[in-house]
Amino acid sequence: MTIVYCLILGFFAFGLSILLYIIAQRYLGAAKTSAYYALSPFIAVILLLLILGESLSLQFIIALILMIAGIFIVVNDVPVSEKRPTQKYS
Repeated sequence: MTIVYCLILGFFAFGLSILLYIIAQRYLGAAKTSAYYALSPFIAVILLLLILGESLSLQFIIALILMIAGIFIVVNDVPVSEKRPTQKYS
């Protein structure tokens, strides 16, 4: 019976994550959604640290900083069509 409960939990968890991913792509676009989605392993590790009391490693901290910087760049990027062209006066 435990296997059935695990399958039901997995079905709803996976289904809910896919539903939210599709909704996010509709409203945020593919690049921003993918950038946020890439943070999920780090959020899982942070929860692991909080729940199980594991210790932080230097590699994790460096990777987290790089991921957050990359997400910041992608999320705050302005599309080329919205950038104003610079006028050069000759």
